[in-house]
Amino acid sequence: MIIIDPLGAWWGLRLLADGKTDSKFNVVIFGGDHADLPLNEQAGALLGETAATMAESCIIDLSKLPSRAAERRFMVAFLETIYRKAGGELFHLIVDEADLFAPQNPQKGDEALLGHMDNIVRRGRLRGFIPWLITQRPAVLNKNVLSQVDGLLAFKLTSSQDRDALDAWIEGQADKAQGKAIKDSLPTFPIGEGVVWLPSHGILQRSQFPKKVTFDSSRKPKRGEKLKNRKLKPLNVGKLKEQLATVVEEAKANDPRELRATIAALRKDLASKSLIMQKPTSAPIDKKTVSDAEARGRAIGKVEGYAAGVTDVAKATDLIMKAITPIKSIVANVDLIVPQIQSVIDRASAKHVKAATKEAAKKSGSPAVAPPPPAPPRATVSPAPRASSPAAASGDGSLSNPQAHLLRALAWWLQMGHPQPSRSQLAAIAGWKVGGSNMRGRLSELSSAGLIHYPASGVVALTEAGQAAAPAPDMSATLVDSIKAMLTNPQLQLFNHLLQSGATPITREDLAGAVGWEPAGSNMRGRLSELSAIEVISYPGKGMVSLQDWVVS
Repeated sequence: MIIIDPLGAWWGLRLLADGKTDSKFNVVIFGGDHADLPLNEQAGALLGETAATMAESCIIDLSKLPSRAAERRFMVAFLETIYRKAGGELFHLIVDEADLFAPQNPQKGDEALLGHMDNIVRRGRLRGFIPWLITQRPAVLNKNVLSQVDGLLAFKLTSSQDRDALDAWIEGQADKAQGKAIKDSLPTFPIGEGVVWLPSHGILQRSQFPKKVTFDSSRKPKRGEKLKNRKLKPLNVGKLKEQLATVVEEAKANDPRELRATIAALRKDLASKSLIMQKPTSAPIDKKTVSDAEARGRAIGKVEGYAAGVTDVAKATDLIMKAITPIKSIVANVDLIVPQIQSVIDRASAKHVKAATKEAAKKSGSPAVAPPPPAPPRATVSPAPRASSPAAASGDGSLSNPQAHLLRALAWWLQMGHPQPSRSQLAAIAGWKVGGSNMRGRLSELSSAGLIHYPASGVVALTEAGQAAAPAPDMSATLVDSIKAMLTNPQLQLFNHLLQSGATPITREDLAGAVGWEPAGSNMRGRLSELSAIEVISYPGKGMVSLQDWVVS
């Protein structure tokens, strides 16, 4: 559950009605007077991604932002990011004072904000959104947004304009007489009484709502009353702070402004380098000696200058590769290209250093021993900083635990008579996500170390060195057990039923019926999409689902 709170009125969820006792709702509060973590107008995208991926419920308190413009900037970035990052799991998005974000008459600058709200209400269902729009003034809530709602909770409304604003929605759900009776009764409702109208469920009733069980932090003080400043018990938000830090670092690594600044700093450092000239002595100057020394100096300077250039180019290449990390996830065989680029750089470096050294020897008349150029750092594609990357295979042949684990999984497939498994098959035995940064990073490291290679697109195999270095596989682990270990419970329900059918395809309707789901529901579509993405299932025909051959063979 995510609550958008522009007034700072929802923090009372953390306390019981007495205002002293902690409630059972450990809702994380971002921003406001009772914040667990701070919020500013530039943090919209950051908190949008965090809220979309965190398991905890949260309140986004906008009450301390300095202006309406700051609030708008935050919400535009927040709504756009949470819509893009939502993973399909159902969650409630509660928007208080919804007319602020979806106004009937948007002012200049409100267009983007209204567009994001309309997009979430109209299309967010497929991404897991269950939006709740709360407003005191239905008349000023955008009618394109209002028309999309599935249910209505209406309390006391005295303004005729606000009651008339419900007409368009009521006309599509009930006859005019029924709608008029509902509208006319709204001004007479006492506090706590309202109309509950859910047409799709056949519910239309006048109901008395119970008193709040949590602290009413939104009530206005009575005449002469001074509200107490209540403090909340701090929550343990250590993990959330780490997640926020990770998202910040990832955003920084992919920020073009940061990359430009780094490149500018490298250029400035390169321009500041100068040759250290030896001071002349008072001894007589021999022109030939000076000429020969200058020739040797030019030759050696060429070698050293080229070596420094190669180093700086490699650093810049490393920055560029980090910048394209997000693109790498959709390019299946980029790991094959990176070593080829690095090989070209290495060969060019060696060729020019050798030529420059020969030139120095020729001009000086004697063998000139120039210092070898420093080995440029390898341009590596760093995974996104959601998990720390272990060290690559070292020169002494030692392996990190994740590298050894991946080699063991490849050895398992080799023992099974399948020496060239696909990435999905390898991920199944390793128990990793096929598109995860851990999988990409370790494959890249093992490829650079010469322990694996890519004999064809999308498949991986051990080299002779890799076979020698791979730990003995655990042949007691079955393929099916390994696949089950990496699936979520909903995915596992579908997988277990498909397993009973073996290689025989089954209709979506029969599969949904077997697990008690709606055939066209978001849960069914989402889980099938996830199993297809890791190549566990396929669609052999329209409306048919089956396990892939490698799972059941």
